[in-house]
Amino acid sequence: MKRAACVVLMTAVFAAPASAARLYLKEGGYIQAKRVWKEGGKVYVLANRDTLTSFEKSEVNMKRTFARKPRPAKKPDAALQQTATPKSQEAAASAKPAVKKTGIALPSLTKLPERSPDSLVPSSGSGGAIRQHKKEMAEKTAE
Repeated sequence: MKRAACVVLMTAVFAAPASAARLYLKEGGYIQAKRVWKEGGKVYVLANRDTLTSFEKSEVNMKRTFARKPRPAKKPDAALQQTATPKSQEAAASAKPAVKKTGIALPSLTKLPERSPDSLVPSSGSGGAIRQHKKEMAEKTAE
């Protein structure tokens, strides 16, 4: 009995789609999607990689769909911590000054020869391999 319940529970967990967004409709339903965004007067939904749908803003529960997620708390600045603890200032004053490490010097690269734009355009004298092949074919068919 426990094994069967465990199998059903694991199937339900892994069968649920791992989507990044939900679009909540005013009717009460929702749409599981890869991405939801608003642009202009419409809300766009990328349901899967092939299906893009748009809704009017009046059809979508905007507050629930685009609810702000709580941000993690910021850590206090190091400057504020130093003013709060006078012992740390005394320890910093008695400590040895930090030695600056020099960066690694990269070797210089050899300069490539500069080309003029005229040298990049193929000459029109003999043409390319395809043109030459076409000429040969036309000559053979003319014979």
